[in-house]
Amino acid sequence: MRIETNHLVIRDFQRKDAENLYRIVREKNILRFMSDWAENSDSPQSYYGYIDWHQTQRDSTDIYENKRYVIALPNTDEMIGMVGMGLEDTLNEVEVAYFMSEKYQRKRYTEEAVNALVNWCFSVSNIKYLIITIDCANIPSCHLAEKCGFELFEKRTPMGHKQPNMESDSYFYYRKYRSLS
Repeated sequence: MRIETNHLVIRDFQRKDAENLYRIVREKNILRFMSDWAENSDSPQSYYGYIDWHQTQRDSTDIYENKRYVIALPNTDEMIGMVGMGLEDTLNEVEVAYFMSEKYQRKRYTEEAVNALVNWCFSVSNIKYLIITIDCANIPSCHLAEKCGFELFEKRTPMGHKQPNMESDSYFYYRKYRSLS
């Protein structure tokens, strides 16, 4: 998959992205809210299997399949973040996920990438809505979801289990519906 926006390229992972992926997922706030990206990965090369699997899925438009894509700068093709979607197992709904390197945050890149991916998901499927779940402590991510047109549906506190990658006991559940036009 490849999407070109005004300021970014959203593309499939390649092995050349392993160094940046390794570095970015160890940044403070990504490690805080998405710690599973750094678990069991002691070197950039430890991401090769993950990247290779994604290469086998590169022509798929099945939004229920958990896929992640590189957010890259168009001039250099340098990975600066990630955006993706797939079935959230505990909720059985398609969820959008994202992270951005601290160096490139607050430049509207993540907003542009999320909007492009959401539009692509709606264009290749007949799904009625997409979701984002955000740890209640991750206020900047909540602001981003709202800028992308996701509406806060409710605050949820799971009983008997904890959502993956959540620091808080509760999370915000957002939805964005397909436009009727």
